[in-house]
Amino acid sequence: MVDTNADDPKTRAGTRFVFLDTETTGLDFVRHQLTEVAWIVRFEDGREETRCFVPEHTLDGADETALEITHYHERIAPKPRSPASEWLVQFLDDAQRAVLVGAVPDFDARHLEMAAARIQRTPTWDHHLLDVETFALPLISDAPEAPRSLAKTCRALGIPHDKDQAHGALYDAQQAMRVFDRVHELLAAVRASGGPLPPPVPRNGRDDRAQPETGQGSTDSTT
Repeated sequence: MVDTNADDPKTRAGTRFVFLDTETTGLDFVRHQLTEVAWIVRFEDGREETRCFVPEHTLDGADETALEITHYHERIAPKPRSPASEWLVQFLDDAQRAVLVGAVPDFDARHLEMAAARIQRTPTWDHHLLDVETFALPLISDAPEAPRSLAKTCRALGIPHDKDQAHGALYDAQQAMRVFDRVHELLAAVRASGGPLPPPVPRNGRDDRAQPETGQGSTDSTT
């Protein structure tokens, strides 16, 4: 019997995916701290569970630009904070032998590895990290180029992107998941029809395939 779901990332047996994003007080893995961590774990049977935490942290040495980009004082600071014994233990459990998927997931993974070391835990996620900005590039570009931002990647694939929610950990994790699924949907359609790949989308300028969410602009090229 042929498994008709064999190419469906939501039902493929044996692979667990964790779509994640982190926000931090800056880019330095040693000095800066995690301020928000969110992930969607897609279990081997296709079930999904969503988690979002604000880790315990301080603003010692924080980069003000990082705080502004993440709307720290408005969005993150008011939320209750969780100890690593709660949020990180949960993440490490969810991520056992999982493929981590995100926008530049090595940034997230390095922060999480350091957090795990502080509680004497060793991560067991798969050493292959999947960057959706790179993953999608052959479908949206007609020639080799550097990966685009998550916002530009979403828009090029026809995925609405809300700049006001961007740089929130949960929203960015969800957007990474949508890109991952959209790439698989497009490739499945090409395989089924034998048709050509969709036309490339210019790196700069308006993308006619992408529609902004209600009330949101679509011209932000930096997010």
